[in-house]
Amino acid sequence: MRITLIFIFFFLLNSCEYDFQIDRKISVDEFINEELKSFNWNEVDQYPVFENCLELNDVSQKNKCFVETITNNFTANLKKNNLVLNRTLVDTVNMVLMVDKKGLISVESINISKKNLQYKEVINSSFNNTVSNLPKLYPAIKRGQQVDVIFTMPIIISTE
Repeated sequence: MRITLIFIFFFLLNSCEYDFQIDRKISVDEFINEELKSFNWNEVDQYPVFENCLELNDVSQKNKCFVETITNNFTANLKKNNLVLNRTLVDTVNMVLMVDKKGLISVESINISKKNLQYKEVINSSFNNTVSNLPKLYPAIKRGQQVDVIFTMPIIISTE
């Protein structure tokens, strides 16, 4: 009797390790809905990459190179701009950039504070000129597909 109880106890203990879940087939729509729930739309696998950053292997280095390339180009262009103002201008301008699936970068919008609206045309033309002169850009990638991405960049303008 003891041996039988030990055998049953041993069998019950081992049976907990087996997975008795029954696999069921799901429709394509159910699969897509489940995938979309787990899909993070706010992140990409690889951010856009400028041609001068392609030799870097690490994703974080490529992202850093992307930011540095844009920053250096904007700094150089704003320093070249010979705009003469009769007062000191210090402002943060929020620029929204879009990099499309083909790697084309464009200015979506530029948000300027109300106190500096009179300089909006000059800022717009300067920023658009800088964006059009950026090096060749490769688009962002999400799950092996080229995708559009939008960036918001705060740019501090100072005429001091």
